[in-house]
Amino acid sequence: MSAPCPVFGFEVVFYVAPGLTEAAALALRDAFIAGPVEGRGLVCDEGATGGRWCHVVHSEAGQATNADREAMAAWAAGRPEIVAAEVGPLVDVAGA
Repeated sequence: MSAPCPVFGFEVVFYVAPGLTEAAALALRDAFIAGPVEGRGLVCDEGATGGRWCHVVHSEAGQATNADREAMAAWAAGRPEIVAAEVGPLVDVAGA
């Protein structure tokens, strides 16, 4: 019997601008999913608490890569609604 293959992914945390309206937050979420997530063949689990949005990003068809991490950071840096972002290292999200 062999061990299950790892599923490499990473955590990304966005700190959104204070006072972001519900409509603007939904538009930001939609842009995030359509852009660096689905646009790169990734999926994410999400959770939001106030101005802190936390996502675990991975790929169902393969592995997330450092290029995916860099693309996520670049996307966040170009969004005025995001005041800070943290992109974690690649880790085995299946074992988490």
